[in-house]
Amino acid sequence: MPTTIHTNPGALVAQATLRNVTSALDSVSKQVQTGFRVADARDDASTFAVAQGLRADVQSFGAVQQGLNGAVGLAEVGLAGATAVSDLFQDIQSKLTQLADSSISTEQRSTYNADLQDLANQAKDLISQANFNGTNLLDNTTAVNFIADVNGGTISVTGVDVFTTASVFAASAGALTDAQARQFLNSSSNTLDNFVTATNNALSGISADLRAVESQNNFVAAISDATEKGIGALVDADLAKASSKLQALQAQQQLSTQAITIANQAPSVLLGLFR
Repeated sequence: MPTTIHTNPGALVAQATLRNVTSALDSVSKQVQTGFRVADARDDASTFAVAQGLRADVQSFGAVQQGLNGAVGLAEVGLAGATAVSDLFQDIQSKLTQLADSSISTEQRSTYNADLQDLANQAKDLISQANFNGTNLLDNTTAVNFIADVNGGTISVTGVDVFTTASVFAASAGALTDAQARQFLNSSSNTLDNFVTATNNALSGISADLRAVESQNNFVAAISDATEKGIGALVDADLAKASSKLQALQAQQQLSTQAITIANQAPSVLLGLFR
């Protein structure tokens, strides 16, 4: 190869190598810094577009879960209220049994009746307090719909009107005679039975809705997690591999720089011919 001061082939080759190494180094450095193999469209436009679509799906799943969490909260509050009312029935039964005894004194009957009225009013208060975000499942029979999936499907939690039957019972649980108390106990009066039945229906119905909502919520969470894993497989960088490659490229960059220096020294040999 002829020696010339106008064109230095060795230096040109070394410069091209340095450019390639620097470009690769920039790419690997970006992976290490961002943690992504595909951080933007410049890295891989088609893969980035797919990842962006999947990220939108994950956000949608998050919105669905937020709605389902609201459904869980509503059902749990309604179930807690129905359970608290159900726990009162033992005390109500006990008071009615005491009132059914014809041998008690007038003073005792008055005390037991007052206790029974307090229990009935307490049941109404518990029902009224079972509110979640402005909705009470124990004072109506309305189905409350919640978003269930990213396609717009819904799932419902349905109320049971326990308050009406509780109010009827409270109105009739005033100054009971022994005969009236026995009517409550032997079911010849439907007032207490209706109250108990409505409460039991609330316990079974709301708990069934709660199980369905929790199952759907868990399913959506599983889909969201799987989608995030899929996004990671598409765009995440292998940091251990990238770090090793980064060190190798840094060494190559240093060698390329030295090669340019050596190649640039070749024309200076010509100076020796003129000494």
